[in-house]
Amino acid sequence: MRHFLIPLLFCVTTALMVAPTMRAQNSQGDQETRIHYSLYYENFKNENYRDALPDLVWILYNAPGFNRNNDINFRRSIELYQALADAEDDASSKRIWLDSALVQYNRVIPVLSELEADFDSFIWVRNKGRFIQTNINDLGDLRSQMIESYQEAYQLDSQRIDPYYLDMIISDTYQSGDIGAALDFMRELKDLRGEEEGIDALIRKYFVIIPPDEQIAFLEEQYEEDPDNVEVVTQLFELYQQEAYRDKMLALADQVLALDPTPSTLRILTRMYVEDGDNELAIETFQQLEAMPDVEIRSQDYYNLGLAYQDMENFREARDSFRAALDVDPDFTLAKMAIPNLYSFAVSSCGVADREQAAVFWLIADQYAQIGDQDGINRMSTAYPTAEDIFYVTRWTTGETTQVSYTCRGMTISGTTTVRQRR
Repeated sequence: MRHFLIPLLFCVTTALMVAPTMRAQNSQGDQETRIHYSLYYENFKNENYRDALPDLVWILYNAPGFNRNNDINFRRSIELYQALADAEDDASSKRIWLDSALVQYNRVIPVLSELEADFDSFIWVRNKGRFIQTNINDLGDLRSQMIESYQEAYQLDSQRIDPYYLDMIISDTYQSGDIGAALDFMRELKDLRGEEEGIDALIRKYFVIIPPDEQIAFLEEQYEEDPDNVEVVTQLFELYQQEAYRDKMLALADQVLALDPTPSTLRILTRMYVEDGDNELAIETFQQLEAMPDVEIRSQDYYNLGLAYQDMENFREARDSFRAALDVDPDFTLAKMAIPNLYSFAVSSCGVADREQAAVFWLIADQYAQIGDQDGINRMSTAYPTAEDIFYVTRWTTGETTQVSYTCRGMTISGTTTVRQRR
């Protein structure tokens, strides 16, 4: 029962001692003050915290600044109460000691401010939050006070508070569902301390879990303030892509290319230009990507380039690009399909002048057969030479092989194939 008697004694002593506080503080040489200080300090130094407590409490309420006119007595009281709490096995008893420490956290600033003592309000406010957090298993009901302490510390000195505590503020705000407030706080942090690596990392951490429309609104504000910020432009561009804001993406395209484009943005632009039929821009953008140091060109990059060339009817360059895509990834299905599709497109563009040229459809069907595309084979079979064609071309015999060569706009389709009739 002794651990209940000390807090009780503490409360009674407090009530009796509040009145003479200024008298004792204004007489620091008073013998009584020195005795209490000496007794508590000796026990405190030897970690006899229970014995130190009554005299320390007397000092806190009668001569809180003794003997250096600073916060040392309050700091020792926190250490003492924490040690007493840690020694308890009973949860309710432990809570009494922790609550007693919080009483001193609430007293220290007004008491020492009145005495014009040497202390740091920021440290005390921040440390109150940290005290609650350290003991959160026993002070779980005070979580809101912990966050409030960190917020107050930020208001006292926004430049000094560590990103760790700012992380706690953002996390709590976000988890409460107030995404707007979380974004507002991040905007403020970015303006105040955005150049710091720790702050930048913190903003990135929470930015990515915020809904895309909120992210876009946040970045658009940043863009209006600093339209030449490469990072903002790039992030905004990529978010526009994710949310299918095509017009906004294209509006940013020139700026992305003029600043310091990333491989990712160049790839996005290349694909967009191909889809929109801006083939020369697509090729220029690919070449810009290709010229970047230490960038490995992917099969998809070569494939997009091939599509641009094909649309321009630069068939040889298109085939070279599709083949390059397969060199990077032999299993890239789109590139496998692209080559016979290209041949089919080229033939439809240039046409077939005579019976012998119609043999090119055998070669294209062979290409489709290699990738297992039966639909492609069936389409080509409807354009095979007829039985009459085969009869008049004396070197053709159904079921036997023949050499075929067909040229369209600089691209030659050639090879050995099997003679067969149109279906």
